Amino acid sequence: MTRIWLLAAGSAILCATARDAAGQGQVTTKSGVYSQEQSDRGRDVYLAYCKSCHSPETHTGPAFNALWNGKRLSELFDYVSDKMPKGNPGSLSSEENADVLAYLLRMNLLPTGTKELPADSVRLKSITIDLPISKSP
Repeated sequence: MTRIWLLAAGSAILCATARDAAGQGQVTTKSGVYSQEQSDRGRDVYLAYCKSCHSPETHTGPAFNALWNGKRLSELFDYVSDKMPKGNPGSLSSEENADVLAYLLRMNLLPTGTKELPADSVRLKSITIDLPISKSP
């Protein structure tokens, strides 16, 4: 009887672990992964450091969708962190880069949530970029 109980308990633990692992892979940008406050800060950073080279249209629509849809949010974070702003790459703090990402998500009409995006590439690997389908003009 004890052996059957141990097998049942072990099976339950394995099933729960597999379910939790599968659930972690399901986090997307449509899940409300940033806060309104964070995107407001990101808008301020965008206006100060990004807008002089980038129009908002370059971060929405088919071209942006083709580059980033389906990728991990960590990839976009690393790109922004390493390559931007163009005149002084890598000069923004990790928090400012995460704030800019939150603003980019807002620009793409993705929902807000209650938590802020982490300013950490490793933690952002669990979030997949899932952009709304955009149509060509």
